[in-house]
Amino acid sequence: MKCLTWFSKGVFLVSVGGLVLSSAWAETYKVSGPENPKPHEQTAMEELSSYLGKRVAGTLRIGGKDGIVFRVGDTELARGHGLLSTQLPPEKWVIRSFGNEVLLNGGGPRGALFAVYHFLEDYCGVRWWSEFEEDVPPASPLDLPTLDVQGQPAFAFRDIYRQQVGSNAARFERRNRLNARGGAKLGGAFTFGPPSFCHTFDCYVNADKYMKDHPEWFSLRKGKRVGGQRQGQLCLTNPEVRDRVLEQILSYIEKGIADTKKNGVEPPRIYDLSHNDNGSYCECDRCKAEAEKYGLSGVNLNFVNSIAGEIAKKHPEVLLCTWAYQYTQDVPKGGVRAADNVIVRLCDTDSNQISSITEPDNRAYYDRVIAWSKVTKHLFVWDYAITFSKGLTGLPFPSEFHYGDLFRHYRDNNVSGIFWEHESPHLADLWELKFFLETKLMENPDLDCNQLIERFMREYYGTAGEYVLAYRKYLDRIRREKKAFVSWFPQLSSFHYIGDADFAECNRLLDVAEKSVAGNTKLLARVRHARLGLDRLIVLNSCPVLLYDPEKKTVSIKKVVGFDAATKRIREDWPEWVKPYPKSEELTKVELDRLSAAWKPMDSLPVPEQFRESRFYDFPAPFLTSHGEPGQEVLVDDSESPVGQAMRTEADRSHYFKLPFAGGVYDEKAKKGLGSGECAKVQGDGYHWYRICKAKFTPTSYLWLTRAWTTQLRAGNYRELAGKELEVWASVKFTGPMFQSGCSAGKSYIWIDRLILVLPHFVRNEE
Repeated sequence: MKCLTWFSKGVFLVSVGGLVLSSAWAETYKVSGPENPKPHEQTAMEELSSYLGKRVAGTLRIGGKDGIVFRVGDTELARGHGLLSTQLPPEKWVIRSFGNEVLLNGGGPRGALFAVYHFLEDYCGVRWWSEFEEDVPPASPLDLPTLDVQGQPAFAFRDIYRQQVGSNAARFERRNRLNARGGAKLGGAFTFGPPSFCHTFDCYVNADKYMKDHPEWFSLRKGKRVGGQRQGQLCLTNPEVRDRVLEQILSYIEKGIADTKKNGVEPPRIYDLSHNDNGSYCECDRCKAEAEKYGLSGVNLNFVNSIAGEIAKKHPEVLLCTWAYQYTQDVPKGGVRAADNVIVRLCDTDSNQISSITEPDNRAYYDRVIAWSKVTKHLFVWDYAITFSKGLTGLPFPSEFHYGDLFRHYRDNNVSGIFWEHESPHLADLWELKFFLETKLMENPDLDCNQLIERFMREYYGTAGEYVLAYRKYLDRIRREKKAFVSWFPQLSSFHYIGDADFAECNRLLDVAEKSVAGNTKLLARVRHARLGLDRLIVLNSCPVLLYDPEKKTVSIKKVVGFDAATKRIREDWPEWVKPYPKSEELTKVELDRLSAAWKPMDSLPVPEQFRESRFYDFPAPFLTSHGEPGQEVLVDDSESPVGQAMRTEADRSHYFKLPFAGGVYDEKAKKGLGSGECAKVQGDGYHWYRICKAKFTPTSYLWLTRAWTTQLRAGNYRELAGKELEVWASVKFTGPMFQSGCSAGKSYIWIDRLILVLPHFVRNEE
């Protein structure tokens, strides 16, 4: 082993023969590894050296000893004490002092990394809050006690799914002990093999490829065979389907092994076999008979079990993963249980995120976890920490106080893997706090959740932390008092548990928080970002619902208390926060466009002649939301429109945008249409009014336009509409070759600049 000692203060890395030295006053310690370190061991040494270089100035003493030598990975010290990576359980980590030597190692290819990251976090105070934020205490001497600690994550599979990730995503996740992503330098991953990690029926038996020659392979619905990711499923009692799927999975397993061998990481342990993302299960006679006996989840498990049995003969190490989701979420009947090499992944789609799993409104899911734990050896969960309704992601709901109850319930009921959806970190409600709790409790659900929250508040917000915490506790108190319910696809009304007096109190607490850190740019930015959800809710609640009356014209527009200040913070501070994220300009524009309806004086729009004697609700283009693929519908300026803006759809992207133009009203809770209509002809150039339908609106309804349902008005967000029967009219312009006979080039677009919902008996002219 070559020894290097550095006597000058500075920041750099040197790596020779498994020895890494770094930065300030490195004569007080050395970082070493095996003579020929593996890629993950090299990373662990570099990470330790880099952060010690930032953290230590002067002496580093451990257990009264100086001249510390850190032995990382499968060193001779580890071998001599029976602590090699092959002698420890997967991902178990060990930090142990032996005189002036400190061993940092763990099981499998990630254990050594976890040991290093725990040492840096638990003993050096390093914090990784997000890909773009980390805190390292000022460099100073470090005097630590004798070290003898170890641990192992409580859940074998740990993943937090998020969008808008940067290039450092996998390393950030590994630093927080997640394990679903990472190449050889990060110890590989405990992950899924090809073709995908969910909704794979159509990957194995593709409807576009096989429907014509083998319609019997696909689900029978209302007398018609349907397949595909959005339209149908497979016929799970057809033996030819079983043979085809088995052949495909075996080929994907071979591919997974070959790919990982080439990349120098462990092969995938899990392959997915789960139904497509729709509810069209097969209703053929065989499937119906089996469902009567075993339940729909039993039909699915019998199919998966039969394939798993064949897989086990060739690949006993492989696990097959399937859903307990939508129509398969309830446990099977008739004694069906999952085979020992099958993972059942349970999804929670109907609970109240704002309540603990132990509270009455979440009893159904609480019991479902217990029930599934009794019929499967390997239970995973797919859970959520986000609101998905377009434009409502990130509104404030204090779910963090109940994470401890949830993770303990999972651990106590045989759950071994957690996939946690927590998208949009740039926008989600206190994402940094919730991510911190999620990662800590995935490792150890017995940690005190309240103590973790208090620690985060101190460390992340400094002196403002106590006031930010008071704001969150206030929200938790009023949600209990008002029995609030926040689902994964809420309406704006779900957040009406926060009233005018509550807005005032929350703003008061957050104003004090800002003042307490006014001289600290970093902490002030964090506090301002903590206000984002509340600020956006204030703005959304201030969006005017314009009611035109022939005598009174428009109603006055009410602005929620704090509207002007909230608007200023969103416009000035939020774009700065988003800058580190990929496509930050696009993310900023989308969100600011969504809020623009509250910022523009829409109450002075001209009244269309045909509605001049009508009473109607008026919704200009900024009220509409896009629900298609990115870039498919966008809010654009349009000088031809009296509104000045329109929701523009690129019609060439899908046949669903061809005529007839359609629209309707749908109730999300009841899962049924409330009315719909079609317009088969374009009335001419420019904007014209098209009658869509008449419908009685409900608190959970939304209005959709185009046959793809991609342009929507979240009608349930406006309490004034609930319970009223309204005539729906849309102002639409059609351009391009698809719609204009004299046009032969360029793209085709649908432009929607305004919706008018007419109250009964006031339509002057329906032609």
